[in-house]
Amino acid sequence: MHLKNTDDHQDSPDTSLPADSSPPVKPDSQLFTLDATHLAVLVLALAQCLLNLHLVDKYHKPGETNTKGQLIQPSDIWFEDGNLIVQAENMQYRVYKGSLSRISTVFKTNIENITTIKGVNEIPVLRLSDSANEVAHLFRAIFDRWSYPETDPLPFDAIAAFLGLGHKYKIRPFYDSALSRLRVAFPSSLEEYIDEGTRTKRIVFSDPKNVQRGELLVDTILLARELGLLALLPSAFWFAATHLGFLTRNHTEGISDADRNIIMSAAKPLRVAHADYLFGWLDTEAVPVADCLTPEGCRQKKVQYSLALWKPPGLSPVFHWRPGAAQGLCKQCATIGRKHHDEGAKRLWDELPSFFGLPPWGELLKEEE
Repeated sequence: MHLKNTDDHQDSPDTSLPADSSPPVKPDSQLFTLDATHLAVLVLALAQCLLNLHLVDKYHKPGETNTKGQLIQPSDIWFEDGNLIVQAENMQYRVYKGSLSRISTVFKTNIENITTIKGVNEIPVLRLSDSANEVAHLFRAIFDRWSYPETDPLPFDAIAAFLGLGHKYKIRPFYDSALSRLRVAFPSSLEEYIDEGTRTKRIVFSDPKNVQRGELLVDTILLARELGLLALLPSAFWFAATHLGFLTRNHTEGISDADRNIIMSAAKPLRVAHADYLFGWLDTEAVPVADCLTPEGCRQKKVQYSLALWKPPGLSPVFHWRPGAAQGLCKQCATIGRKHHDEGAKRLWDELPSFFGLPPWGELLKEEE
């Protein structure tokens, strides 16, 4: 920086001072001046220094981007003593080679194949093609076991991340745990389906005030197709067929035309089968039974229920016996009615995959093994 003394003179006077004297103090404004050119140079130099710092925000949430496109290092997955940096999209995570190598042979191989040691403080960088959000879910589960307690509900995107990355990187515990959660919501057995108390308790939906089943169904169908988890499809398709309104709303982005047609085509046959299998006994001589306590009363109630329940047929997602279906029937007739109902429910569930052009349950489950 060029500094110009304001008191420059061609002749230099005697500047010696008596021992007990002090030089006069001049105002700051008179000491130095800085011309516009050098001021501009100073500003540019300062700006360059800031750029060279490569400042990052360690407190951004995974998946967030800043306006300058800088790399983001979330503080909860950035360990100062970590010996590996993993980058997904514009997110970087500083973790431990040994931990990743131990949990995944795929990660172990990828780490061993890193040839260029360039990164923060010369720490090797492993670049992944996966989404930053999915990697963040996986790393939180690996390095902070309390982030996703096994007994707590999980958001769907975390479950999807554990399934997708668990499959890709062969991390079986995460894959199996996530799949078991989806199987609770989209079961392959009638007993699990009827158990309403456990069907959704292990999954957190996007909006707790509005289940948004349509979005969850589409996400599940896409995930099942992508990973070959076909045993999830009959339940997911069944839910969709009983809530056809979601197909006409803005909930189906990404679902294939083929799957949409499968659901639409199966809806009517399912309506007929559901009514016939579960409530067809109302149109037979099964009721009143031989030892009926009120034959005429039960006969009249049977006709009333037949007309009210499924004429015209309406598809209901319910498989379990509802006490109201036997209201007004004597105990003997109600018992035989429930027997026929439960047998019909089992038959329909066993045949459910066939309505969607899928193999039987046994084959679907075997394909997932």
